[in-house]
Amino acid sequence: MSPSLALQLLLVLLAGYRTFAENVYCTYYRETNEITCGIVTCATEVPPNADLEKEGLDVKLPRGWYRIGVQTIRNDHSWFHLYRRRATGTGYWDFYTNIPERNCIGGFGLHAGKNMAATVTVKDPNCFSKLADQIEKKSTIEKFDVHQCRNCIFHSCWLGTRILPAARQYTTNLRSY
Repeated sequence: MSPSLALQLLLVLLAGYRTFAENVYCTYYRETNEITCGIVTCATEVPPNADLEKEGLDVKLPRGWYRIGVQTIRNDHSWFHLYRRRATGTGYWDFYTNIPERNCIGGFGLHAGKNMAATVTVKDPNCFSKLADQIEKKSTIEKFDVHQCRNCIFHSCWLGTRILPAARQYTTNLRSY
């Protein structure tokens, strides 16, 4: 084998390895209130109204699969939108839509700051920065279509659903369990 051919083969293998090795995945552990992205694990807040769990209401980020959007920064605050996978059919719900199979709740996110229901709030802002570095520097950005529930009432979309015209961008996946 010629040195030039060997070098080309090595470059192809390294490029394939780099693409495979770059993606980081995240898991939110509801029982221990932790989130892990790659090699970084952070403690998360117990959502407000945790006492409602005794009455059977789920105040934590619902179990399931999400896509993590690109980081949004506004007024010195940053967060990631979480796009929940649809329970039936294919695709993901838009961040801004109310999700019928989740009691018409939406707006799931990952951030450090004010503790809010149905979001993953990282306790330590420095740890959130490390998570953000893992998500942004070790993931590829891809586009995907999202669905919108036009009017969510009594766990159903009364005016139907539609795929939004502008695709959203996501960095990686999150599993909540």
